Amino acid sequence: MKYLIIDDQVETLKPLIGALRKVGHQVTTSHNLSMGWSWLNRERSAGNPFDLVILDLALDRKIREFTEEQDDVRDALDSRGVADLSMSGQVMGVWLWRRRKEVRQRYCYMTYHPYVWMAQLDEEAPEFEQGLSELDAEWLPKLILEKSDLWPDNVAEKFEAAYRIWDDRGWLN
Repeated sequence: MKYLIIDDQVETLKPLIGALRKVGHQVTTSHNLSMGWSWLNRERSAGNPFDLVILDLALDRKIREFTEEQDDVRDALDSRGVADLSMSGQVMGVWLWRRRKEVRQRYCYMTYHPYVWMAQLDEEAPEFEQGLSELDAEWLPKLILEKSDLWPDNVAEKFEAAYRIWDDRGWLN
């Protein structure tokens, strides 16, 4: 599989990246959202998209392509009283979710704090089809990966599970 990992502390993921490459996966990394966005667009334009984009939920850089999504995430953070949290990873994720049938890009998150992911930023099309009262404990954690649970011996399996959920749920159809 071909992965794009966007994380501002990508150097801490070297053992995971090495394990993925050792078993034949292609891994591209980006230290920030702008670079990751460029990689994603470059590979899509070349007809060679990533199988899965893995976003650090708490990235702190903003880019102009996601203005509407940044406002939505900021409003949600304000309503929870945590407006100072960095959540640009979810901003990009929400952008990808809203355009999933056009862009056709699977993604998941990884974070040390999965509880900060915000469901129902968009009432008409909540990310991963989840409302706050109906969080599906069985498959949602496979899309919001706890970084401390990722190890060289399980990272490929966890990324592949996130990839499969997109097909199982039919989100790109």
